[in-house]
Amino acid sequence: MPRAEARLAHMRFSLEIRPALPPTSLAPEEGARAAKAAAVLALLTFIIFLPVVEFGWVNYDDDVFVTNNEHVAPGLKWAGIKWAFTSADIDYWRPLSWLSHMLDVELYGSVAGGHHLSNLLIHCAGAAMALFALHRLTRQFWPSCLVAALFAIHPLHVESVAWIAERKDVLCGFFFWAALWCYAAYVSAPSTVAYLRVFLAFLLGIMSKPMIVTLPCLLLLLDYWPLRRISFEGRDWRGILRDAWPLVREKLPLFALVAVLTFSTVYSQHRVGAMADLTGLPLPFRLQNALTAYVTYLTQMFLPVNLCILYPMDYQLSVSRWGVALLPLLLITGLCLWRARRQPWLIVGWLWFLGVLVPVIGLVQVGEQAHADRYTYLPLNGLFLMLVWSVAAWIAADARRKRGASLLMVVVLLACAGITRTQLSHWQDGLAAFGQALAVTRNNATALNNYGNALRSRGQTRAAIPYFADSARIKQSQNALLNLGFSHLELGEDLVGMAYLRRAFALDPYGANAKDAYAITARDGLASQDPIYAKVLAVAQAVRGRYDESVKHLERAAQLAPRDAGILLDQAAYLAMARREVEAIEVLKRALELAPGNLAAQANLAALLAKQGNLAAALKLNERTLAADPNNYRTRHNYALLLARSGRVAEARAEFERVLTTDASFWPTLQQLAWLLATRPAVRDPAAALKHAGRAATLVGPRSPSMLDVLAAAEAANGNFELAVTLATRALALMPPGKDAELRTAIETRLAGYRLKRMHDE
Repeated sequence: MPRAEARLAHMRFSLEIRPALPPTSLAPEEGARAAKAAAVLALLTFIIFLPVVEFGWVNYDDDVFVTNNEHVAPGLKWAGIKWAFTSADIDYWRPLSWLSHMLDVELYGSVAGGHHLSNLLIHCAGAAMALFALHRLTRQFWPSCLVAALFAIHPLHVESVAWIAERKDVLCGFFFWAALWCYAAYVSAPSTVAYLRVFLAFLLGIMSKPMIVTLPCLLLLLDYWPLRRISFEGRDWRGILRDAWPLVREKLPLFALVAVLTFSTVYSQHRVGAMADLTGLPLPFRLQNALTAYVTYLTQMFLPVNLCILYPMDYQLSVSRWGVALLPLLLITGLCLWRARRQPWLIVGWLWFLGVLVPVIGLVQVGEQAHADRYTYLPLNGLFLMLVWSVAAWIAADARRKRGASLLMVVVLLACAGITRTQLSHWQDGLAAFGQALAVTRNNATALNNYGNALRSRGQTRAAIPYFADSARIKQSQNALLNLGFSHLELGEDLVGMAYLRRAFALDPYGANAKDAYAITARDGLASQDPIYAKVLAVAQAVRGRYDESVKHLERAAQLAPRDAGILLDQAAYLAMARREVEAIEVLKRALELAPGNLAAQANLAALLAKQGNLAAALKLNERTLAADPNNYRTRHNYALLLARSGRVAEARAEFERVLTTDASFWPTLQQLAWLLATRPAVRDPAAALKHAGRAATLVGPRSPSMLDVLAAAEAANGNFELAVTLATRALALMPPGKDAELRTAIETRLAGYRLKRMHDE
């Protein structure tokens, strides 16, 4: 035997191609070794991704799929189970992922950390299953461990794990690896039962996410290597086809399942409008984007930087882009074919990467993204296989290379772990996710719109408006214009708000999301047939201060769409504006029965209960909301106010200060904290009160009577009674006659105390 061949035969990382099928079963010591390695890998993966359990919801798909989904939010109920198996009205048929979300609602309610934990546990199980599957397929222990580790901790896979809405990815990934493990067992010991296990794992994967449809083709690749069930050496095409036919025939039941699923997926996505038609995105553009995406994924595997939740599409055709993308793909394909006899893992891994990406590469465009990190969850393993087995073969050729190569792989894994930890920080919530997208992309209209929504949900409506405006400038989307309109309405800028709403409605007057408020008001009869018209009429009436009329329209809308919690949320808001708080509370309770995880309903109900004097119930609701969304400024601010009203002033101070650690410019908290520290003896801190009051006054301006009242109290707490008198007097002078009588009386009382050199105590 030549010297090089002798070394190959004895090296631990030997990649000798076995001419026969693998043994019928793993030796006990091999199985035990793999089990220990899988347990260690799962544990390390869990530790690396553990921060996700502290993360909140992302305001993009998490609401559509879970928190505001009327079928999922109630938990695991028969009506929801039936919907999961019979409907594809959101994106495509994937009942298993829907059921997993429903189960999470049963287990964790609306606490986002629990849902994140489920994603993480499934991913860890998938990493362990990847090791088992690769080891059984190849009988190569260390290369299998390395590929499984790269699958587990590569930064491109953060999106699939850290985004609750991508439960379908990790669930599909687990069954993908389970199917490969079952297939290796079937090849070793063919039987009907063994084949049914493969079929069942494949079916469960499809029920999680249809992207797994390319699995039968991948199994044919694995028949070539590492299973060696077919050989191309010394055969003409007739002989190859004759030998390949039994392997293809063996997989016909799997291909039949693919055919049924492909038809239903294409139909459902076209029906819900997720799929672009050919006139919207011409085929040449789709091909260009697909080729560019392949090269992008290949580059990001080696250089996983500037990753984000959404990469905007570039709608310009370019001959140079075709060349830049096509050339490396052709070169790599040619190299893999050239080395197929000596290094078959190259062509198998490369076709794994190319083929498994086909359903999401953009030839059939779904969504608005040019490419997505989550799409690499399964395909990237083909590239990992190419890389690791090539390194193993290089080691096997010369034992002296083992130490250096081992050190290199350790460095690669440590780098992946470090970058993954950094990437995780961009998934804490919607604000972090879309903030990262804005930092690494340009002209990203969707990211701008959703970043604005994240700000608005935290009570920073004024700060959100520029982001909505930039989004609408880049892309005249109805959503951005609607957000602009409603933001201005929230701020009391009715004319500006309705102008934006009018523009939004004009884009699609008869669409599902918007109608022209003024035109519809003149056609009141439509509201008796369509809940959307009724909702817009309610907005139109509310702009005019006719809240009772708004409530009537929403009552009609609720009759037309009894399962729409959003209608009840709006109805409660208008009832509260009409000073019908008791009715509003009952409506919000009904909304929470429909959507227990609706954070806005919880926050609004807490505010109304507090107004009614039920502080204990309001506090409990705010605690639930904060557990689900710990970064919600407005809710934490309100929670601190309730704590102060309940006499728990030390806790109130801590909560106010926690808000300020996140946003030091949130002036309502600065103002309330200053008041607390100036007027509550248990936590009185005159210097801090004056500092916070001064900061709030800088942000609010010098003409706010309530702000001047707080400043006066802070100055009095510091012994500056003359200045306190001046500030309180100015506050009274700025108050409009006949308005805010209660505040006027309170300031007059405090002013009298300041003149007697007494600070105000509450």
